[in-house]
Amino acid sequence: PVAKTMLKTSSGLAQAELRASKMRSVARDKNWLPTIGPSISLSALGDLAAGLIVDQVLYDNGKRKAERAFAAADVEVSAVALSQDINDRLHAGLTLFITAAEAREKAGMAERGLGRMREFDRIVSVRVTGGLSSLSDQRVVRATLADMDQEASTHREAERAALSEFSAMTGGHSVTPLAQAHAISVPSTSLISLDVLRAQAEAKRAVAEAKASRAGLLPSLSAGGILGQKDSANVTFGGAANIGVGTGAEMEALKAQERAASAGVALAKETAARKSARLQNELKALLRQERDTADLVQQNRTNFRLFQEQFEGGQKTVMDVVAVYEQMVRSELKHIDQKYEITLTQLEMARLAGSLADGA
Repeated sequence: PVAKTMLKTSSGLAQAELRASKMRSVARDKNWLPTIGPSISLSALGDLAAGLIVDQVLYDNGKRKAERAFAAADVEVSAVALSQDINDRLHAGLTLFITAAEAREKAGMAERGLGRMREFDRIVSVRVTGGLSSLSDQRVVRATLADMDQEASTHREAERAALSEFSAMTGGHSVTPLAQAHAISVPSTSLISLDVLRAQAEAKRAVAEAKASRAGLLPSLSAGGILGQKDSANVTFGGAANIGVGTGAEMEALKAQERAASAGVALAKETAARKSARLQNELKALLRQERDTADLVQQNRTNFRLFQEQFEGGQKTVMDVVAVYEQMVRSELKHIDQKYEITLTQLEMARLAGSLADGA
């Protein structure tokens, strides 16, 4: 539901650019056909003559073929850009949605701890009045109480901020809040990163551009004439640019441009592999840490119940129970942190792979 809401409220800029690229590709696809244009001339006798000039390229060193390849590659670049745009948008929206859920869960935990600490404060106050506890104990409890109160308020503010930003992204559309952290499917390692796909498409476009520019530096052959006029046919031998002393250097520069495009793809693959390896290692570490913290939470809960029973039996002081309870609350908040950090790491892996949205 969240992803669908984000897609419905997208600005559509990347879609518009893709449509424009497709239209440019369609226009280039038939560039091998003859071109027709108007011809208007004034004769020496003052007569106005008009006609249609037909021009057909016979040989252009592959320039028009390269132009078609450039237009096709441009469509690929726009398509990958669209996929990146949608994946980035979904990532941003889901990050806000998950952040709000994390803040909500942590605020709830802190507020429950706050309720228990208020009860401890009441008990210590009664004991201070009866001379069984010191004022320092009461100050410690109230400092802990104020700290938990501030933490609960901070998390509620973080929740409101994330939901407000999410609402701004979706135009005020409401979605069902996330109750707890959910695992996100990790994309297959065989899936090619969007960054690599874009680098490959841009490399194709750069190579096609270089080939078209190189062909433009070489002579070409074309035939043409004016429809309806006899003896108007002609054959033209020439090129878009004159060959000079610097032509060789320009040709070498265009070859270097092609090599640079290939190097860009290799660099994109290396960078994507590094990011993937880093995120996979981070995810493994987080999963291990989350299991350890979950065990620690259970131990702290057991300790708290034991200390509370011993306090009721007169074997532990109220401050002993307060210290164990605060430790339990801190470990539960840390566990919540780790659960959502796992979800956000999985979300980042899905974004880099481009698997948050169906490319179709």
